[in-house]
Amino acid sequence: MNSSDQPSERVIAEILSTLPHERHDLLSALDRVNSQLGYLPRMAIESVAHHFRLPLSRVHGAASFYAMWRVGTPPGEAVCLCEDGPCHAAGAAGTRRALEKAGVEVKRTSCIGHCGHGPVAVTDGRLYRDVTPTRVQAILTGEEPTPLSPADEIIGIEVDDRAHALLRNVGQIDPLSLEDAQGVGAYQALRKALAEMTPEQVVEEIAASGLQGRGGAGFPTGLKMRFTAAGAKAQAKDGHVEAYVVCNADESEPGTFKDRILIEGDPHQLLEGIAIAGYAIGAHEGYIYIRGEYADQAALLKQAIHDAEAAGRLGQDIMDSGFDFHIHVHSGAGAYICGEETALLEGLEGKRGEPRVRPPYPTTCGLFGQATLINNVETLSNLAGIIAHGADWYHQMGTDKSPGTKLYPISGHVKRQGCLEAPLGAFTLAGLIEGPAGGMRGDAPFKACHLGGAAGAIVGPEFLDISLEFGACRTAGAMLGAGDVLVLDANTCIVDYVLSVANFFRAESCGKCTPCRVGTERYRQILTDLVSGRGTIGQLDELVYWGELMVDSSFCGLGQTAPTAVMSALELFRGEFEAHARGECPTGVCRI
Repeated sequence: MNSSDQPSERVIAEILSTLPHERHDLLSALDRVNSQLGYLPRMAIESVAHHFRLPLSRVHGAASFYAMWRVGTPPGEAVCLCEDGPCHAAGAAGTRRALEKAGVEVKRTSCIGHCGHGPVAVTDGRLYRDVTPTRVQAILTGEEPTPLSPADEIIGIEVDDRAHALLRNVGQIDPLSLEDAQGVGAYQALRKALAEMTPEQVVEEIAASGLQGRGGAGFPTGLKMRFTAAGAKAQAKDGHVEAYVVCNADESEPGTFKDRILIEGDPHQLLEGIAIAGYAIGAHEGYIYIRGEYADQAALLKQAIHDAEAAGRLGQDIMDSGFDFHIHVHSGAGAYICGEETALLEGLEGKRGEPRVRPPYPTTCGLFGQATLINNVETLSNLAGIIAHGADWYHQMGTDKSPGTKLYPISGHVKRQGCLEAPLGAFTLAGLIEGPAGGMRGDAPFKACHLGGAAGAIVGPEFLDISLEFGACRTAGAMLGAGDVLVLDANTCIVDYVLSVANFFRAESCGKCTPCRVGTERYRQILTDLVSGRGTIGQLDELVYWGELMVDSSFCGLGQTAPTAVMSALELFRGEFEAHARGECPTGVCRI
C-alpha cells in the first residue's frame, strides 16, 4: 500500500466506525468521506461497500449519481458558476467569458439557491453573489464575500396583520436562540395541539383552513394528511402505528430561494410545523431532506433540533404530553430530481435518487414502506399559525379557494430582487412588477416572465393582468408552482434563454427513462444549433415532437415538465425562433 493512502484509509475507517450497518446510512457515509477527503477514491467505495455489505457496483452507482461528490480523482481548482435561468438572465455567460479570459477554469454547477443575487459562483468554499463580468476581480483576488442576512433578501411583507406572515420573525429574532423563538410564540401551537386536540381534530383544522401545498402542485394539505393518517392506521400492527413526516427542503428549482430564507430566519417555526404534522398522522419520526448546497442551513437546523429537544419541545415526552417525536436532518448531494417526492424517498433510504412507480403513493407506501406525509418547508411552516389561531383566521388572507399568504421569489430584470410575502391573489403580475419589485430595471420594457421555476411556463404581456394565485394562473394556462417570478425584458433573446433551461434539465435528468434522457439531450442540441446559426425551420417541428413525447411518456414530473418553458416560448415567440432558424437573432444577443 502506498504510504500516502494511509491517512485517507484512517479517515475512512474512523467515519465508518461511527455508523451502523443500516442501508439508509450509506449516503451519509459517502458524504462524510467526500467532505473529509475532497473526493471518493476507490478504496473509499470499497470500504463503504464492505461496511454496508453491499455490492461494489451498488455503492459506486450511488456515489456517481450525486453531482456534489467527486468519484475517482481529486478535483482540481475551479470556479463553479451557476448558469441556470436567473443567473443566465443576470449575465452569467459574460461572467464565464471574463473568468476564462483571466485563465480560470470554470465548471457548471446547478442552481445554488441565491437567485435574487445572480450570477452566483462558488470556489474554495466561498459563495460569491452578484458576480457580473465587472466584478469577477473579487474571485480572482480571493476576497471574502460580503455577508448577506435573510432579512436583506425580503423585499416586502404585504399583509394587513403581520401575525399571518411566515416571514414576520426573520431578522427580528436570533435564529439560533430558542429563547427568542419562544418569546414570539414558538411551540405554543404544538402545546395546544397536544393538550387540547385529538390528532383527528388537527387534521380537520388543517383541512378546513384550505391550505394548499406550496411546493408546486397546490394539492390540499389537509386532504394529504387524511390519506396518510388513514394509510398509517390501515398498516398498524397490534395498535402500533408506524408513519413518517418528511419535509422536502431540496429547494433546487432555479428561481426558488424562499425555503432557505425561512430556515435561516426562523427554523423553529418549521420544526414546530413538522411536529404538529407528526402528531396529526400518528408519526413519531420526521426527516428533513435538505439539499447539499445548503450545508450552513442544515447545521442550523441540527442545532435548533438539539436545543428544542434539550428544552422538551421535541424528542421524548414533549411538554409532558406522552407524545414522542424526533426529527432528523438528511443532506442531499446535488440532485434536482430528489425534489420529486419518490426520488427523495429513495435518497433517504440510501439509494440513487430515481423516481418510483406510482401507485402506490407515499401516503400509503412511502419511507421504508410506511405511510409518509411529504410537504415542503413553506407548507409545513404554515401549520403552527393555523393550529394557534384556527382555520377561520387563516381564511382572512388570500382568496376563498386559495387562502393564506404566499412567498414569491422574484428575480430577473427588475429593480428589486428578493422574496415577497403577500396574500394569494393580492397582486397581478403587473402589480407585482411595478409595486414591490420596483419596475423594470432599465429602459427596456417587459417581454416575458418565466413563472413557477424552470418547470414552469414562459408567459408574455397578455399575462400581466392575471392574479398570482393557483386557480387564476391555471385558468390562464400556466402554473403558479412555487411562486417563482423571473422577469425578462425586451433585450432578452428568448431562444438563448430557453437554451439555459434546456441545459439545466439535460444535466438534471436522472436518465431512468428514455423519453426524458433522450428528449432533454435533443432539446439541448436543437437549441444550441438555433443560437449558433446552424438551425433549420424543420427543427422547430422537432422541438414540438420531442416536447409532446416527453409530456406523454416520461416516467416522472421532471421529464413531463422539462419541455414546458420551450414549448410555451415557441408558441408565444415563434417569430423569434424562426429568425434564428434563418441565421438571425432579432435582439443581437446571439453571436450568429
